[in-house]
Amino acid sequence: MTVLVTGANGLLGNNLIRALCAKKIPVRGMVRQSSDLRSLQGLPVELAYGDVRDADALKAAATGCDLLFHTAAVFSYWGYSREEMIQTAEEGARNTVNAAQAAGIKRIILTASSSVLGPNWSRTPLSEEDGSDLEGTLDYFYTKGLQEKLTLECGREAGIEVISVCPAVFIGPYDFRPSASLPTLTDYLFDPFKLTYPGGVNLVHVQDVVEAHLLLADKGIPFERYLVGGENLTWRNLHELIAEVGGVSKPRLCMGRKAAYMGATMMELGAKITGKPPMGTRATARMVGSYFWYDDAKIRALGYKSRSAQETLADTLAWLLTSPHLSEKQRGALTPSEEVRGLLKQYS
Repeated sequence: MTVLVTGANGLLGNNLIRALCAKKIPVRGMVRQSSDLRSLQGLPVELAYGDVRDADALKAAATGCDLLFHTAAVFSYWGYSREEMIQTAEEGARNTVNAAQAAGIKRIILTASSSVLGPNWSRTPLSEEDGSDLEGTLDYFYTKGLQEKLTLECGREAGIEVISVCPAVFIGPYDFRPSASLPTLTDYLFDPFKLTYPGGVNLVHVQDVVEAHLLLADKGIPFERYLVGGENLTWRNLHELIAEVGGVSKPRLCMGRKAAYMGATMMELGAKITGKPPMGTRATARMVGSYFWYDDAKIRALGYKSRSAQETLADTLAWLLTSPHLSEKQRGALTPSEEVRGLLKQYS
């Protein structure tokens, strides 16, 4: 069996390929010509070059494969137009199903997102059946919902099984690009004010999300949605854990939505001058106070397990300390916990 992974150099894609290689499963990774391939260095993976918006390139990549993991997407809160994100979602969905059909692939494992359920202003965790109108939410939320809807529809029409995997916020090692989720850790570590926020988040290790993909490839019910998470935490809880593993101060101030919006406005203005992505945007500031909490009992009934948020943070920080992302000044500002120091060797 040969497996195709789109978005192969991304945080999820490269960790998925690592798991497949460990199982001695032949794997082909689809990447763009301009992709940063550091995350795939040294892995026994065949590369296919192209964009999911290129139907012919995707068909060529899928030829000879038996299973398709579609992880490619625009995961960003800044730097992409809404039109570009919609185009990638729409064309990627149709082209992926068409490529699978042409190659005789019978099952697609789609990486959607827990964001397809929209924001939640209640502390009650959402399940797969919940959801809201995504119009007017973050462009990322809207386009992930569109991608999931179209892939499922096209799969039904083509007679190809599609299973939607909806992970919560995931972080972990080998995040060279880096992903838009890494600031969940780094923004607090290097925030001089040590701010926290109302609301909450569900945090999960990327390698647990990988195991969920592999589990659903085997046991998932076609055309079903599966939430994949770790721990539901308030932002204060999460920031206290980050303080512990990183050896920095605990939260000092709690910033509400209005203050966050004003701060994000200034950050966006600064980003236009410096050309660097802002730490926060007005769109994300509008989500302050919501609870991105999930009930993933559906996949846990199949045997899925996740590690604790503390383990996830410690492992991610251990990799980060060996990565090119941090300056010497940033490293010097941290006093990693004993748990983090014990994990450093595997990434050195």
